Order: sequence, then structure tokens, then C-alpha cells
Amino acid sequence: MDLEAAKKFRVVVAGFGSPHGDDQVGWKVISELSQRPHLPARVVRIREGTQLIHELAGCEKLIVVDACRGSGPRGTISRYWWPDPRITLHHDRSTHEIGVCSALALAQQLGKLPGMVHVYGIEIGDGDLLGGISGELMRAVDELVAVIVAEISEVVYA
Repeated sequence: MDLEAAKKFRVVVAGFGSPHGDDQVGWKVISELSQRPHLPARVVRIREGTQLIHELAGCEKLIVVDACRGSGPRGTISRYWWPDPRITLHHDRSTHEIGVCSALALAQQLGKLPGMVHVYGIEIGDGDLLGGISGELMRAVDELVAVIVAEISEVVYA
């Protein structure tokens, strides 16, 4: 997407993930959101954290989605505002070379991070890194998609 096209979206939703088992939940949220052609946001799939820096042109609000551990029972959805220290507690382990916390800190140091950043996590517990996403996590994905759509609508129409 060129810079001018990117600037028309005030909201960017970035789903961190990998093709491995339950770590796919961030990508699954992005996949579901991308099926909504009238969603007034740019949705991007992030494999490695430095990709995020290139997606922030024109962004006023960033919504990050990632699998997490330690935020409650499996399938629990957590929400934090950057730079809440709890983000580091729940998103410090990563299958990405540069994970969520490092990517956000780097974007902030480079002056590219928007003023409004929400980080959503879906608790995967020990997670299955070999198979597909479990049913309980798919229910959490569906719930989080609905929450994000509502949140984007508040930003755009507020």
C-alpha cells in the first residue's frame, strides 16, 4: 500500500502471530476483520515486530492483537493501554524475532507510535504450537473481533 493510501486510515489493527498452532490467534483476528470490506481501518498481519514500523504511516490509533500467557484462563481476552507494564508481563514471550513490546518500544523511540495504542491479548496458556486453533480460542477470536469492530466504530464516528 502506498503512503497516500495508508494515510486515509486513522486506525491500524496489527495482528501478531505465526503459522504455529494457537499462536495464530492474532492472525485469525486479522483474517476475520479483513472479511469486512467496509471496516474503516487497515488490518495487517505481523510476523516479525519491525514490520509494524512500516505500517504506521497516518496512524492515529493502533490496536495490537497477540497471543499471550499469564493473563487468566485459556481464552481470556485482556486489554491494556500502552505503556502499561502488564503488557510486558503477558506479552514478553514471543515466537517472533522482535515481539510486541520491543516493536512498540522501537516505534516509540523512532517517533512513529501514535498517541493511542491498545494491546489485546488472547490467553493461550501452554498452547498447542503444532495443531490448529482450538474451539475455545476460536470463540475468543470471534468475541475479540466484535469488540474491535465496536471500538473502531467509536473512533471513526466519535
